[in-house]
Amino acid sequence: MRLRFARCTTTFSLGLALASLGWPFLRADSGSQISRDAVELNKRGLDFLHKKEYDQAVASFKGALQIQPEYVDALDNLGKALEATGKDAEAIADLDKAITIAPDNAAAYADKGIAFFHEGKYEEAVASYRQAIEHHKDFSEAQNGLGASLLRLGKNEEAIAAFRSSVASNPKNADALGNLGAALLTENKAAEALPFLRKAHSLRPDLPDVLENYASALDQTGQTHEAIAAYNKLVARQPDQPATWAHLGYLYYKSKRYDQAVSALGKSLALKQDQPEVLSLLGLAQADQGKLDEAVRSYEKSLALKPDDANVRFNCGNALFNAGKYQDAATQYREAVRLNPSFAHAHYNLGTTLLRLGDATSAQTEFAEAHRLDASLNPPTK
Repeated sequence: MRLRFARCTTTFSLGLALASLGWPFLRADSGSQISRDAVELNKRGLDFLHKKEYDQAVASFKGALQIQPEYVDALDNLGKALEATGKDAEAIADLDKAITIAPDNAAAYADKGIAFFHEGKYEEAVASYRQAIEHHKDFSEAQNGLGASLLRLGKNEEAIAAFRSSVASNPKNADALGNLGAALLTENKAAEALPFLRKAHSLRPDLPDVLENYASALDQTGQTHEAIAAYNKLVARQPDQPATWAHLGYLYYKSKRYDQAVSALGKSLALKQDQPEVLSLLGLAQADQGKLDEAVRSYEKSLALKPDDANVRFNCGNALFNAGKYQDAATQYREAVRLNPSFAHAHYNLGTTLLRLGDATSAQTEFAEAHRLDASLNPPTK
């Protein structure tokens, strides 16, 4: 008797992330009538800002403004420092002062866009970025921020156009390249996204979001070996991310590298236990290792979290059948066809199991139903 066993694998959806908005630029001193003490405090604030010592930066910029209240560069830089500390409303107020003094200040409009973006006010962010671009048409950072805001508003095509403009203005803007790639991935254009993500990663290998999206694009374009290498880099940098370990395990499984798959999936589950899809995939990998009892335990854990998953019931039935536990296998197959009556392979495998249990009449009923649902599934021949 020839047995026919299908299997249902688990797929993973990768959450896409924007690389960064980026600060347009920091302003050292654009005026000639500025007090030397104010200039020195502004420069000191910039040093603190580069070191990410934001409170000291805020204090320095405010000191400069106490000496010279209309010092536009210090107002701009104060806005950036306040944004970095999460004080976006205060940042917007100071940037508005800078704009009042210098209405053509493109950087201040762009910084307002960043603050509005942080507050989740994406329409206002779009308006601010458009004003920045109006004053500086090749403003790559503002075009990137505009794209990010449009993407959050669900205006994907406009967002992609803005990211393309940003990249055209500055082909080495890694944030824009990464964001363009991410936006194209949302449109299922992995092949088009890949070169932008590759370039972004080469320019800024330290950006984890770019690396993650690059790995996803590699996977989606069938470059599994390269995707595995990228995910290994990612887990080396962020070993506490269960989803990343799960994706790596999935890729190992696709490559039939079952030992590595089991290891990666185990690390994902050690970080977060309640992942039914990861448990199900672990069961598949263990079954392919020939560790059927371990596979059944993984499926049972998955079903405890998600009992109505017909595919996991089916795969659990397969493992039980291969372990010679026909009664238990029949129970899982029956549950699979109850949950999904059109599940042709589950009907077929139930029929095969019933034959092993000596119930030929019921087996023929299942084979007939399987063939009705899928004409390629013919009853086994003796």
